[in-house]
Amino acid sequence: MNGQTGKIVRFGASLAVLSAVLSACASSPFTPPPVDATSPVAAGAEAAAKERGKIPSLASIPAVPTDIPKPGEYKAQVQAEQAAAAQLRRDTAPETFALTDTQGFAARAQRAGRVPPSEIPTVADRAETEAFAKAARGRATPPPSKPQ
Repeated sequence: MNGQTGKIVRFGASLAVLSAVLSACASSPFTPPPVDATSPVAAGAEAAAKERGKIPSLASIPAVPTDIPKPGEYKAQVQAEQAAAAQLRRDTAPETFALTDTQGFAARAQRAGRVPPSEIPTVADRAETEAFAKAARGRATPPPSKPQ
């Protein structure tokens, strides 16, 4: 009997593993979850969950695309991007600009941001706008609600 202990332990462990596997199969993750019966789409959801889908065939596999760039074209694109990055680094290197003449820079920025005098509304323009708005309001009054 003492020599059978190993066999008994292995048999018990096998039974434990088998029961764990079978209990895991009892609740399949592939079954659809229950549908809330109070939902307005419960019937449609239930029907969609029970409907079997089409199984694709090998004939439905699309053809290999032909408009894919070749490796040489990829290489040319990468080299163009690397050249543009190198040019950008050269253009923005520390020696390409200086922090002097700040007054001149400020004057140029103010000149560039100044509104031309012709676009600034004058008093006559404002009066003309007000007259137009008043006339539009006069035309926009609704007719009387009661016929006379």
